[in-house]
Amino acid sequence: VGVSQFLSLPSIVMPEGMWWFLFVLFVIDFFVTIAWSLKHLPFSKRGKELVTTGPYAWSRHPLYSAFIWSGTGIVVLLSRSWAVLFSAIPISIFWAWHITDEEEFMLEKFGNDYKKYMENTGQFFPKLKRDENRDK
Repeated sequence: VGVSQFLSLPSIVMPEGMWWFLFVLFVIDFFVTIAWSLKHLPFSKRGKELVTTGPYAWSRHPLYSAFIWSGTGIVVLLSRSWAVLFSAIPISIFWAWHITDEEEFMLEKFGNDYKKYMENTGQFFPKLKRDENRDK
């Protein structure tokens, strides 16, 4: 018995092939984002240098983004319920609250460089409008 049947949540109806395609896409995205993030910010650099390359050029917290975006997609597909999609809202709020200390540490450590980085780079997802002079 699936979660949606147990809780009587509105279910996702889609062809099985489409379900598998989306599931594989989210899983690949999840692992690629994590690997790409760790490549640009290995454990040896954490808290020691400000990394703004790779996925960090687009998101200040790409590892958390992978959990929010791909993790939510995977859970929604596994539960086969649209209602679970709304879990992304409190999860995003939790992560935003959770990283407050991390961002304060980065501001303390890297000062204006991190402040500029925050202004031009989205917390979890890319900013729609970025400063054209950011790399100058």
